[in-house]
Amino acid sequence: MISIYCSEKLDGVAGAAIVMRHATLNKLPTHFGGFLHLDALEDELEDMAKREHQLIFVIDVSITPDHIPLLEKVNKKNKIVYWNTHDEESVVPPSKLFDKSQGNKCSAELAQQRFLPNDIIAKKLAELAHEVKFWQIQDEHAAKLSDLITAQYNPVELIDALSRGVIWNEHFEKFYTNHLEKKNIAYEELIKSLTVKSYVNYRFGFAYSSPILNTADACQKILDGHAGVDVAVVLYRDGRIGLRRRDNCDVNVKKLAELFNGGGKPFAAGARLKVQITKETLPETLFHIDEAFKNFFVGIPVP
Repeated sequence: MISIYCSEKLDGVAGAAIVMRHATLNKLPTHFGGFLHLDALEDELEDMAKREHQLIFVIDVSITPDHIPLLEKVNKKNKIVYWNTHDEESVVPPSKLFDKSQGNKCSAELAQQRFLPNDIIAKKLAELAHEVKFWQIQDEHAAKLSDLITAQYNPVELIDALSRGVIWNEHFEKFYTNHLEKKNIAYEELIKSLTVKSYVNYRFGFAYSSPILNTADACQKILDGHAGVDVAVVLYRDGRIGLRRRDNCDVNVKKLAELFNGGGKPFAAGARLKVQITKETLPETLFHIDEAFKNFFVGIPVP
């Protein structure tokens, strides 16, 4: 049995759908194993290791050397067949096949080129994932599918539909419409919480977001709504931090995310604090982030 795991993002979901399509076309039994998250990866890999006789495919997940022993444990009763990631700094996992992005390729594109290079549906899924990954939205379905994932639409149904070439349907639309109403309210609350701080010649906009908004949408809302902000920083209750810079800004936000053991791209990155962020603790959290950013911009190492 093929078991597919992926990141909880459109890049991962689209890549999982491509792998599922490849398996279905070849009449191979397959199912969705679950989402993997960098901040919870150790526990998730422990759960994966409890499975037996699975052919495992992992899409859009980055690992560190600390994860290797757990992956070797997974391989004792299963076989990791394929792993890919868009993170150029990820270490190589103990898998039969491994694809790592070089340049502007997302994980879904890596899966499409590996398994279904000439399939029209797979190409479309890869294009949608690329648009979201690199903030180049051309097809509205890319943003809407990303919203479905953020709103926790049933991943089994979503991946199955995408693997069959169903990019959008009435069930998706009904769920999305309901989500959109909540999203608009969340946008209003986001902007109300906005605080602007300056570092050297750059202005950062900090805001507290509902989990209904993904980091891409929340950051873009701040940049669109405040012309004076060069970098948007969004904080979530679960400790997540998302950063996004304007196109004409040269701040490497990946370096800022690394201050909190995060990562990403120079133009968009993220991290997760080890504490929950509530409206009550937000001022204290902002103080610590502010201090870290000040030290970064004046060249003082952060302890």
